[in-house]
Amino acid sequence: MNVSAAGLKKLFQEHLDLSSTKLEDVAKSFTKLYVDYQGEGVKKVSVQTVPDTRYTWIDPPSGRSQRVVLFFHGGGYTMGSTADHMQLISSLVLLSGISMLGIDYRLCPQHRFPAPLDDAECAYHWLMEDQKRSPEAIGFAGISAGGLLVTQLICRCQNRGIPIPSVALNMSGPMDLDFDRSSCTYNSERDIVVAERLRNIQNYYLPEEPQELGDELHPARIAYQQYPRTLFQAGDCEVLLDDNVEFYRILRQQGHAVHLQVIPNMIHCGQMFSRIYRPGEIAIEGAAQFLKDSFPKL
Repeated sequence: MNVSAAGLKKLFQEHLDLSSTKLEDVAKSFTKLYVDYQGEGVKKVSVQTVPDTRYTWIDPPSGRSQRVVLFFHGGGYTMGSTADHMQLISSLVLLSGISMLGIDYRLCPQHRFPAPLDDAECAYHWLMEDQKRSPEAIGFAGISAGGLLVTQLICRCQNRGIPIPSVALNMSGPMDLDFDRSSCTYNSERDIVVAERLRNIQNYYLPEEPQELGDELHPARIAYQQYPRTLFQAGDCEVLLDDNVEFYRILRQQGHAVHLQVIPNMIHCGQMFSRIYRPGEIAIEGAAQFLKDSFPKL
């Protein structure tokens, strides 16, 4: 089975309960859809939860690698989990040979920004301090909302003097929570998500009281002294396409080693459906190769 972008969009519309006002119902429909389209790869990796944490190790059949990637799932900060994203994670692990540590960060409505970012930072410290991994052996990866966490965590590292990781992979992540770039309009009929729904994230995710967190909410606005070797990856049918292109250009102008891969005919988070969706498969192959090639030799 191999579906087109229009076919995948139809699959979403037929299987997702987006009419419900209950976040739990919407989350369950997403989880079921993701699990229904998982492939055999999820059975080939080793999955191990870390006691008393929100962390899950996903290792290749050869065992835990020297290099490790922190993975942040998507879901608009209201849903999602490492388990939901296991098709994507296991594919990246098997193709790259690199272990991943999935982070189930805290979600809305119980927890607002910066709780997910705080959890991401804690996981990074845990890897460096508890697991004795050097920053050179650590990468960040995320999809959609998790992609923004990747760039926000890099921003926080610079602001707080925390060592920068070697590698970053941003899959279909927004540049900030403004959702006002041109692709939000010209791709609105092609993508599964619309800008209006994305802008609603501000209402439930941002804190009610103003905080001095402007840089972290807009990580593309600052000048970086150092930035990981990064791949920005998006589909040409995505409303968030221009977010990725613009952030990539900003960092290139600052002289950083960043790369951009635009996947033809891919809608938002097509990577999640690589088993049935060729653009998603192409995206995962490119992302895995980037991870495999980008870490320094240890």
